[in-house]
Amino acid sequence: MRSERGNTLIGLVAGLVLGLALAVAVAVYLTRAPVPFVNKVQRPTENVNPAADGKLPDPNQPLYSKPIEPPKTDAKLDARTDPLAAPPPPEKGVPPAEAAAAETSRYLLQAGAFRTPDDADAMRARLALLGLEARVYPVEQGGATLYRVRLGPYGQIDDLNRIRKELAENGIDSQIVRIK
Repeated sequence: MRSERGNTLIGLVAGLVLGLALAVAVAVYLTRAPVPFVNKVQRPTENVNPAADGKLPDPNQPLYSKPIEPPKTDAKLDARTDPLAAPPPPEKGVPPAEAAAAETSRYLLQAGAFRTPDDADAMRARLALLGLEARVYPVEQGGATLYRVRLGPYGQIDDLNRIRKELAENGIDSQIVRIK
């Protein structure tokens, strides 16, 4: 019986050593063999030439929306036809508090119009994660209900541009809506 136990133990150890040697031989062969497709294609970063200041160009530059600039005053431009025109000065009979309220509630930003309320709520939640408060407005249009997601109201063009830029940086297209 002793010889049987010794033969089994010797066979087990010899099998492990032989398997380990075979695994090492295969690993050495594979690491020395040329790897296909490694040097045949240039990486995209190798094709980019840095600018004179050493910075790489921004590949997303065409995707950014441009900030809205306030309109230039022109005698031919009618303020009623320009949605971004400055509000008219308050009349003499209007109290200053009401005039200030009229100036601050001029524009909304619409972040989308959706066919289902679930999609509109998803956009509203996405805006909430950015720290922006939005509302969903259901509207009947052509026999179907659309759910508009809007932010605001905003009275200052600077506020409007800042929020619109933040939305664009996060991949959200927005439209300016003038409050009537």
